[in-house]
Amino acid sequence: MSMEMLFESFNHLHWLLVGLLVVIIELFLWSTFLLWIGVSAVTMSIAVYLYPQLSLGIQLLAFVLFSVGSSFIAIRYFPVRTVDAELSRKAQQHIGKECTVVSIGNDVFKVKLGESLWFAKGFDMSIGQKVRIVDTVSSILIVEPFTEDSLR
Repeated sequence: MSMEMLFESFNHLHWLLVGLLVVIIELFLWSTFLLWIGVSAVTMSIAVYLYPQLSLGIQLLAFVLFSVGSSFIAIRYFPVRTVDAELSRKAQQHIGKECTVVSIGNDVFKVKLGESLWFAKGFDMSIGQKVRIVDTVSSILIVEPFTEDSLR
């Protein structure tokens, strides 16, 4: 079967197969980007089913437009929220709070904040020392020594 014959006989079932394959691949990649390309291919399957006279060139152009449009809409209105982004947002909510250093190992400091343990950095700390959170980098707390002067 030559490529010309394949493209001449390209129909809605081919678009549906491409769309489903891309969505299945997306299930293993966890990126959500391919999801919208797969949805675009399934949309093309419906369009070609309803309008079988569409040339392959028009089909490909419409597919590219659907893919770009759906990807743009997804990125703009349905951003992916990762665990890292959620942790970073929660870490920022703790700026200004006091916590206690509970462990030190290989220049990795852990502080206890409420019932949670967080990674921290900022200066040479010792276990049991009170520190104040002044900033965050990703989900790591940036701390400074806690003193009564730091409350003002």
